[in-house]
Amino acid sequence: MNEVTARYSRRLKNVLIAMMLVAGASTSQATTLPFEYGAFRSVCASVEISTDPQVEQGFARATISENVARTIQERLRALGLTYPVVAGPACLRERATAPQQLGLLFYARVVSDPEHPRRLIVSLIMHSFYNDPKSPGPYPTDIPKAQHEFPTDVSFCSAEADPSRCLTERVTEYFDATMLKIIERAQELLKGRQ
Repeated sequence: MNEVTARYSRRLKNVLIAMMLVAGASTSQATTLPFEYGAFRSVCASVEISTDPQVEQGFARATISENVARTIQERLRALGLTYPVVAGPACLRERATAPQQLGLLFYARVVSDPEHPRRLIVSLIMHSFYNDPKSPGPYPTDIPKAQHEFPTDVSFCSAEADPSRCLTERVTEYFDATMLKIIERAQELLKGRQ
């Protein structure tokens, strides 16, 4: 291993450790939940992937968003919620026309692991948006407001795994660990008020 590669590897390890510490420190749960997690009537889910050209060819971008949306819909149905879940970036751009829509935008940065070139490192974060033209607020309905930003998750895809399938699994695991728990809690609180 030459000196440049060794320096890059040490720097990447330090960045990954820092990201894991930040993610661990920011996973505390709030005592109150924003109302939109109980008031939404549809979901828009989109996965944006940032990667190097040599890694990018392994991803079927549209399929990933569709599979994530399908899995989210299955999770919601398991909670008794039969709301539609739409996939892809188009629904986020048109969120002003979809009232009471919860938008979930997943950003994935995927790079090759310098120590194991065929293995991939996945850094993942989610932003949620909510649109309700009837709700008062300082934001115009055609300009979306990022409601919440969630902690960064860092994981790996093995060299043997299909990159698209692995990324889909990482995104759905991330959804299960963050947003699904919040939606479950919001539903419990709503049922307690009735």
